[in-house]
Amino acid sequence: MIKRTCLLIDDEKQDDIFPTIEMEGRKYGLEIECLQLNVGNQENREFLENEEVSLSKVVEVFRNNFTGIKIHLMAFDWNIGSGIKGPQIIKYFNDNSIRTTIPKMLYSGALKEEVEKLFISFRDNKIQFKTVWGQISTLINTHALAFEQRDNYEIGIVEQLRKIVDSVESTIDEELIKYPEFIFNSSFTSKHFKEKQFGEISKILEGDPFLRNDFTKEITEQVIAYLTERI
Repeated sequence: MIKRTCLLIDDEKQDDIFPTIEMEGRKYGLEIECLQLNVGNQENREFLENEEVSLSKVVEVFRNNFTGIKIHLMAFDWNIGSGIKGPQIIKYFNDNSIRTTIPKMLYSGALKEEVEKLFISFRDNKIQFKTVWGQISTLINTHALAFEQRDNYEIGIVEQLRKIVDSVESTIDEELIKYPEFIFNSSFTSKHFKEKQFGEISKILEGDPFLRNDFTKEITEQVIAYLTERI
């Protein structure tokens, strides 16, 4: 069985759909672990600032709860509550270089209706075009890989997890996240990462794709050199 981990970010608890996701995954040889972050629920005071959901608080709680945990897919509800939308959280995560390489999807019970309502409000002069464009632009720039209706999003989650292929980069990411306090020995001489803990390196790579490429290349070269028999 291939192990996969999915994080659902919603204002309601999702425990009741976890068995469906796990069972559906087993049909395709996937052992799926489901995690959740319940944002938008007023009972969860840790997300609130001045009685409103704070995106910076969401990030703080996410880091406290999921540092060191490999996540293969993040699924966001469209309506989180307290005026917060799923696309806003995705954008905030991306803007702050938080798990930017993890595939993300959106689900909603009324995705089509939400978009229609936005344009109707503009048509009726209730909101300005820049508000419409701001929300549409945010949605586009999330780079979400899929949009699912709420009535079958469990199946959609499994479908997206089936598409994920482990790569050299994702394997390296997993090890950096798993052992955040480790440090490379003196033979790893990269000036960007020398004497830095794995957790620090992971954060740097999240925000710099060019350094990510250099890092992957250097790791690969050193592994090949280490495993090559001298002639």
